[in-house]
Amino acid sequence: MTYCERHEISYCADCEPDGRLRRAGERPPGAPGDWSRWPAGTIIVHRSRKAHLPGCQHLNDQDVREPVYGWVTDPPAGAWRRISPAGPLRAVEGNTGLSAVSRCQDCDATQ
Repeated sequence: MTYCERHEISYCADCEPDGRLRRAGERPPGAPGDWSRWPAGTIIVHRSRKAHLPGCQHLNDQDVREPVYGWVTDPPAGAWRRISPAGPLRAVEGNTGLSAVSRCQDCDATQ
């Protein structure tokens, strides 16, 4: 797909070539990174306190390691939507001192 009608942009990173919305953690064919080591549903926490999902265009899977990142590989149901300053999500692996208080807008658009 060279133009995405849904998002009104060229070369949309969120949609498949046939127009289907790509699921969180999926990467377009040929995109950099191999996110296969990350279980579906994992939430990655950056030291900026922003949460991302595997496959985020802002991240490279090889860079996701402590001390810059922490993660939750099996978050409770609804954890992604509850991330806020009032409901931070604490990393349980990697840098466990990190907590997310906001969600990546690009990742959020896939949910």
